[in-house]
Amino acid sequence: DRFYRFLLFWVSADALLPTLIRDESWPDQERSINAANDMYREHATEWIKSQITDPDLLSKVIPSYPPFVKRILQDNGGWLGALQQPHVELITDTIKAIDATGIHYQSAAETLHAECDVIIYATGFHANKWLYPMDITGRNNQSLHDLWGDNPKAYLGITVPEFPNFYCMYGPNTNLAHAGTLFFNSECQIRYILRCIELQVSTNADTIEIKSEVNEAYNQRVQNEFSKTVWVHEGAGSWYKNSQGNITTNTPWRLADYWQWTLAPDADEFTVK
Repeated sequence: DRFYRFLLFWVSADALLPTLIRDESWPDQERSINAANDMYREHATEWIKSQITDPDLLSKVIPSYPPFVKRILQDNGGWLGALQQPHVELITDTIKAIDATGIHYQSAAETLHAECDVIIYATGFHANKWLYPMDITGRNNQSLHDLWGDNPKAYLGITVPEFPNFYCMYGPNTNLAHAGTLFFNSECQIRYILRCIELQVSTNADTIEIKSEVNEAYNQRVQNEFSKTVWVHEGAGSWYKNSQGNITTNTPWRLADYWQWTLAPDADEFTVK
């Protein structure tokens, strides 16, 4: 039973991650980044083509970028079917402005206007505003919101220099975009936090704080790892990226590695006093 559970976990967690790592020798980096990634693209494209025959609509719904650059949503045919209803038009041009009667959008060299009775925005979240709308104050009245801006850095996504006795759950670079479950990550994080507290209590310390150099080195490793992945592909934007193009949301790590790193804190990485 335990081995069966392991197989289920591995397939749904870390098994996908290698398909998101760029193969420098792969010939067509615009459509896919390695052989396995291209297989996913072919599979998804064939599914779309089985649902849609109109070539103009096909050109709009088949992505021009590799699989997993953006978050992938599953469709049982309902979405693609809805796009083909006679009263539905899919417009993928750039929105220029919104006025009292509808939406102005750029189509080729001209600006067109679509009249609307109702506009539903799909922009109701702030992926790079961590802990928003709260603001946390650390040493010397340092605002965490001001310190981070939209480029947050936390060691293991959990603890931050200059903010002693402070921990995050589901912090920067802990979102899972290669499958897996956030419950697993959350369990890793709470175990690590509790063992940090145990370390503090066992030494009768007032504060425990991750060292700045440890945090910086870790986050440099994070961005170095991202440079190999599909998520930094320049073919499309995504909510994974901040204004500088850095990934501050997702984790680049295997769950197996994150589990290992969060088993217990290394006292040498902290200032405990």
